[in-house]
Amino acid sequence: MELLMKKIIFVTFLFLSGFSLADNNVFPYQQYVCPPCYHVKDIFTAKTYSHDGQCPVCGMDLIELNEPNDTSIDLHPGSGNFNVKTVKGTVISVFYHKPEKFDSSSKILLVIPGAGRNAWDYRDTWVEASEKYNVLVLSPAYDKQHYDYAAYHLGGILDKIEFTNYTVNKSEGRVNKYRLDDKDIIKGKLTQTNTWIFNDFDSIFDQVVQAVGSKQQTYDIFGHSAGGQILHRMAIFRPDSKAKRIVASNAGTYTLSNFQYDYPLGLSETNLEEAMLKDVFATNLILLVGEEDNDQETRGTMLHTPILDKQGLGRLARGEFFYREAKPQAKKMNVPFAWHFYKVKGVGHEYRKMSRAAANLLYDKKVHKGIVHVSD
Repeated sequence: MELLMKKIIFVTFLFLSGFSLADNNVFPYQQYVCPPCYHVKDIFTAKTYSHDGQCPVCGMDLIELNEPNDTSIDLHPGSGNFNVKTVKGTVISVFYHKPEKFDSSSKILLVIPGAGRNAWDYRDTWVEASEKYNVLVLSPAYDKQHYDYAAYHLGGILDKIEFTNYTVNKSEGRVNKYRLDDKDIIKGKLTQTNTWIFNDFDSIFDQVVQAVGSKQQTYDIFGHSAGGQILHRMAIFRPDSKAKRIVASNAGTYTLSNFQYDYPLGLSETNLEEAMLKDVFATNLILLVGEEDNDQETRGTMLHTPILDKQGLGRLARGEFFYREAKPQAKKMNVPFAWHFYKVKGVGHEYRKMSRAAANLLYDKKVHKGIVHVSD
């Protein structure tokens, strides 16, 4: 709160002195820290710096620091962050970029990071598009301490999931594949719907709309890798959200829209019924996958089981399988099918390039020739 008061006093001083905040996007009392890495476990107790730039220890880009208990939302032009309380009761930081020409009619985009949870990097990747298309970008950072695989990748629909008796493959010293039998996946219990991570996205949107005086009633949302896993599941389990367009990019595993398998492979043993799929297929779900995110890709981490591998060995094949399975299902039910599938040429498991492709799809009237719409 002390830091916030210093900012308010400083902005008041600028205003009385005839300065424009948009022209002087500098807060001398803003503190910066290194993101979580090998030498930073808790950003709130880490060494602080009075300027942005790179960490002198590890070279990572410094991020803005907010007081952990301050959940007020005050978005200045440019990049920053604020804290919000989640539906689980934890407090997370949301990294944002507010474009210079922002007004009440500006669109709002949520960006959901991959397994690295590096929301500040994802936010930075969208800064150029934010300014170009006048879009307010919001990227929530969910820490691994409170949001494990079940809570993050799977949306919190299960209270836990455990992988046992697995083997790993490594590339350049890091694990990029987990292999195990389907019977060695131990699943927990289904949770209450009001605790699912999807609910946070509407909540963040609503709070920001009120804070900035926006007239927007819906938002767009983009997620890559683990974020793509979250978002295609959001389309299935929260088709009534305020998301206008859901872009699920380069997901590694999918929840198929059938009742042949239990969650997370399918919808059996969930609270969904087949009749509810009418609303699911009507969501504006955009599946966006890099053409080179195939079985030869070593970036990211893939889960391999006999059932999953029937859907494909790479993210491209699994995305195509998910789409191909759903489309005839909607036709059989005689309901509209609003999903779309796009391939991005020359791109693998790269969130920066996929973010640029998503920005092009969402906000540019002329779609880039490297993005191919797959209709069948």
